[in-house]
Amino acid sequence: MKWAKYEVDANTDEPLLWVIRDHIGLTGTKYGCGVAQCGACTVHIDGRTEGSCQIPAKTAQGKKITTTEGIPERHPVKKRPGSLTMSPNAVTASRGRSWRQQPCWQGIHDRAMRT
Repeated sequence: MKWAKYEVDANTDEPLLWVIRDHIGLTGTKYGCGVAQCGACTVHIDGRTEGSCQIPAKTAQGKKITTTEGIPERHPVKKRPGSLTMSPNAVTASRGRSWRQQPCWQGIHDRAMRT
């Protein structure tokens, strides 16, 4: 796996998501709900899972950040949803999508209905 070091001219308070997408040009990390709950913006910062839409760029300075582009193609997470054997709560069978790919409002609605 190749690693690259990037230097960007960005506002230090800008969310890491937009630095990754707009300044560096890596578009595998997506905007989803905007509150780091849906998983679309997930990156690893020094090995810890973080929602990049809520992390200021200054927090990531000098750290190792892994985006979806940094995950090997043969890794299970890169396979098409539905091609993996997962527990029922990990995949929505009717849609064949990971639960993290559900629209954010659906998750909020589902949590509200359970309380």
